Amino acid sequence: MKKALIPIIVGLIFPLFLHAQMQARTQEWRNVESYFQYVPMAADLTLGFMGVPTDSQWYDRLIKIGVGVASELIITHTLKAVVHETRPDGSANNSFPSGHTATAFLGADLVRQDYGWGWGAGAYAIAAGVGVMRVVHKRHYWYDVLAGAGVGILSAQIGRWTCDPLKRLFGIRDKKEMQLALLPTADPYSGACCASLVLNF
Repeated sequence: MKKALIPIIVGLIFPLFLHAQMQARTQEWRNVESYFQYVPMAADLTLGFMGVPTDSQWYDRLIKIGVGVASELIITHTLKAVVHETRPDGSANNSFPSGHTATAFLGADLVRQDYGWGWGAGAYAIAAGVGVMRVVHKRHYWYDVLAGAGVGILSAQIGRWTCDPLKRLFGIRDKKEMQLALLPTADPYSGACCASLVLNF
């Protein structure tokens, strides 16, 4: 039961947290792809907790996601500032490349790396759907979406390339017995609800 709770909580909170950080304009919440862009990334982080076989540890996945997101943001926002292309709906001058598509393909390629093409194909299908919806909703041109997919895949590779060097830099050793648990608690007097995160290593 405890094991099943972790991916549910992380899977619900993580995408919303990233969305709040990466999208300043509230109008983006109206489009379904604004939610679905984070599904592959959340899947990469949580599938291992649900018993899906993987050779990577949860902290490996967390490092790759962190580095991948940072890389994707830097590349995407630099290109948006340099190219300065007007969106199809005329709402802004930051159409190239598609950040939503980059985020979706970043997560999809991480799923492929960590769980193989069986799960990766599904993640790539979701990412492709995000790209199609960006064009359908007139937020991007088709070449913005293709460039976004490339940026996302490149960012996932940067996360993979830097994972082991970062682990060595911070002295993180691989240990199969490492466990992560989330323990909810409630105070009966005040009615406050809290949670404790426990890491055994």
